[in-house]
Amino acid sequence: MRDGIVSGDNHGVQRFHNQVTFMQGVNGVMNGGTTYYVDSSRSASGNGKEWDQAFITISEAVAASLAAGGTYDTILIKGTDNAETSGTITNDYSETVIIAAAQVGLRIIGIGNSSKGIAWTCGTQDDAILTINAKDCYVSGFHLRPNGAATGCGIYFMCSHDMTDNAVGSTVENCLIRSTTETALAGIRINAANDITIKNCILSSVVTGIASIEDGGSVQYRTIIEDCFVDNKCTNGFVVGGISMLIKNNALSSGLTSVIDTTGHTSSTDNVVTGNTLQVTAYETQCTGEAADVWLGNYCNDVASSMVGASGVTIGIPTG
Repeated sequence: MRDGIVSGDNHGVQRFHNQVTFMQGVNGVMNGGTTYYVDSSRSASGNGKEWDQAFITISEAVAASLAAGGTYDTILIKGTDNAETSGTITNDYSETVIIAAAQVGLRIIGIGNSSKGIAWTCGTQDDAILTINAKDCYVSGFHLRPNGAATGCGIYFMCSHDMTDNAVGSTVENCLIRSTTETALAGIRINAANDITIKNCILSSVVTGIASIEDGGSVQYRTIIEDCFVDNKCTNGFVVGGISMLIKNNALSSGLTSVIDTTGHTSSTDNVVTGNTLQVTAYETQCTGEAADVWLGNYCNDVASSMVGASGVTIGIPTG
């Protein structure tokens, strides 16, 4: 047994009897990527390779990863101890960030206890706070604060017509997306990217919580929207279009104009919408599905609708 720094390869059972500090974090399974650190409370940027040498902006970390040609890199981001009142939120980060197509598998993770821990807004009004152009990226743990009714949003999943930019297979979870200054167009926008997963997010004070874009490109396939909540400060919930999407176990508050609409692309079909709580006064007006969708097993308070059973469970598609 010895005191001091432990380095090198250590095999077998290791017992630590007092406090243990891991300077580079702990990874159960390494994938060869580099970890970068960001802490806006520091006075100046270091090399980004450990907390006491952290970058002070997210953009620096993303740029360092790109310059190094990294794939499956991880960016860990600290918030600050700024107090929040009902009228004031101090942003930890005010910058517009773009993940390039070459940055496959990049993870951007907020190191807080909840989605309220790290407040991040755009650098310029009507920007997407974070645009993802690479496949298999992952984002978690932020309070994203978009600004701008024209094109502003929290996260933009991109797939260009030639597919050189393609966010296929990317995931966002455990985020709160709520506008600042001017109500943003959307919380999350998906432009034709396939296999996008959105889980355990809160959408508030945006025009539309999650929106698809039909710009003449391909229809999106296999989008999963699960365990999210849209509050009554939004105008619309999910206005999306795709093939074989799964929209499951979400809760959408009262007062929304369009609660769930799966007809956002001319090729939309065969989507599954189930297990959602829909607070509506007119199921077949506030919800819209495609004829080949499945909308069984949602919970709805419009029991007067012929598409809703007496127990409040949907039995049909709201095709309008």
